[in-house]
Amino acid sequence: MVDDVYLQAYRDGGLNAVNDLLKEHFPTDRDRVMVMEGLQDTGYWAITWHEKKHPNGGMYRDFGRVKAYLGDGDE
Repeated sequence: MVDDVYLQAYRDGGLNAVNDLLKEHFPTDRDRVMVMEGLQDTGYWAITWHEKKHPNGGMYRDFGRVKAYLGDGDE
């Protein structure tokens, strides 16, 4: 599973460890947003997003933070 390394970080050090690992692996906000969107899509991770107005209209996510692991621990 793609998020296994983040699950292990969560079990070892909590949410701060997950966010630190994401920053280490993906130093740019844009890359980190793409990875966190994938984590959120698994249904096991909740992300708090910061959104910014796009110059052409609409909103876009410019950064985020993992706020919760939603799994039951049986994975």
